[in-house]
Amino acid sequence: MRSVVEAVQEAVRVRPFELLVALRYLTAKRKQAVIAVISLIAILGIAAGVAVLLIALSLVNGFNEDIQGKLLAGTAHLNLFRKDGRAIPAALQEKIARVPGVRAVAPTHYEQVFASYAGHGVGLILKGVDVRAPREANEVWSLVIQGSVERLAEDADGVPGILLGRVVAEELGVKVGDVLTIVPPDGRLTPLGLVPRLGRLRVVGLFSSGLYEYDSSWGYVSLDALWRLLGTEQPATVLQMKVTDIYAVKEIAQRVREVAGPEYTTTDWQELNQPVFAALQIQRVIVVIVLTLMIFIAALNIITSLVMMVIEKTRDISILRAMGARSASIMRIFIWQGVLVGVIGTALGLGAGVLLSWLADRYQWIRLPETVFSIAYAPFRPRVADAAIVAGIALWISFLATIYPARQAARLNPVEGLRYE
Repeated sequence: MRSVVEAVQEAVRVRPFELLVALRYLTAKRKQAVIAVISLIAILGIAAGVAVLLIALSLVNGFNEDIQGKLLAGTAHLNLFRKDGRAIPAALQEKIARVPGVRAVAPTHYEQVFASYAGHGVGLILKGVDVRAPREANEVWSLVIQGSVERLAEDADGVPGILLGRVVAEELGVKVGDVLTIVPPDGRLTPLGLVPRLGRLRVVGLFSSGLYEYDSSWGYVSLDALWRLLGTEQPATVLQMKVTDIYAVKEIAQRVREVAGPEYTTTDWQELNQPVFAALQIQRVIVVIVLTLMIFIAALNIITSLVMMVIEKTRDISILRAMGARSASIMRIFIWQGVLVGVIGTALGLGAGVLLSWLADRYQWIRLPETVFSIAYAPFRPRVADAAIVAGIALWISFLATIYPARQAARLNPVEGLRYE
């Protein structure tokens, strides 16, 4: 602690009288060792509160950034579709591609089916992709971990291909080259009544988005294969877009709707994932409130140590007053002393918080079940802005804790302090 105080003292070019006295009181040996212990507890308490608050905010930031990144990598930034659910004319795609802010456009269609292999079955969401569209328009190009997207256009032995999620492939026990049996939701009408429409898809690759809900229930097929599987030739029902600025997606969506017409509507990545980000934001606020109370409780030790310091230094205060020191100067001495305790504790806490957050993220200390959290480990992302906010909270609380004992010291009557000396 002494070295930190000395560094602070050297950093102050203009050393006011009150600061010098506060530094001396903070580092000098005391008659009552309990005051030093309480001051040390105050420093450690504030350091612990600051470190825990910074680590908690880093964890919230980590989850937010990780989930947002994976959601944006695995889905479109903006989707356009008709309000009545009907197909979108192919000519509209060219108009949408010229809208300012739209980087790439691709037609797509979603269909929920039942997939089975070797006696195992799962529900599957098939997403049809246009393999001829620009690569940046379809997220599947960046998600493939085995095989290739080009093989979706292949039709070996009359069996089209499918890119299967990593988790669902493990659940079904399939590998590249195996053939799945697909049952679409709509059957076909025969003289014997409605019978299931069966299809086959060959696994030509695997993908991994990092999000369990996608990897465990999605599959990518070409649009042509999807139409054959469903027994229809209608165009795509959704135009998915990548935009130049994901945070300006609302304005871009407005321009897209103006071009498309009143019968169309849009959904963007913020709307689709609003519950997730709202929950993270609420969690962030709760973390700040709860852990700020922890810092406040730790700062109560500053009040205790300063009150006891006033009692111990009654004679010194009386002498300073007799020598002409004003009440405001006496008050500032103890304010400086309490703030210095807060500065030391805050500096230690920030250092410990950043270091522990980096180590926890670097070495993945906290492992998580992917079925619950969609990620394999808890990510930590400390930010400079968060560190500044935490430091400001800690220093402000430390300052408030000095007001009462500082005022008591300023009100001390020098005559009463010297009477029994």
